[in-house]
Amino acid sequence: MSHHIIQNVFQALASNDPDRICAVLTEDAEWLSPPGNATALALDATHHMVGRNAIVRFFAEDFPACSCVTSRFPSTGPTPTASG
Repeated sequence: MSHHIIQNVFQALASNDPDRICAVLTEDAEWLSPPGNATALALDATHHMVGRNAIVRFFAEDFPACSCVTSRFPSTGPTPTASG
């Protein structure tokens, strides 16, 4: 997989734009994070999202609303800063 493809996906996720996020995912996409990860715990969310709609909703609505996130992803990739 090309570095540019991965970079485009992370930039779309960081944009909080549902249309942009939707454009980089297939309908049957799955997002799998480690169980018990800090974001899932903070949002009382699952670590395994199934389907484009669930992933788009998470990155466009749930994740930006989380008080544990204090900055956006930089353009080079995902490095959220958690307050603590």
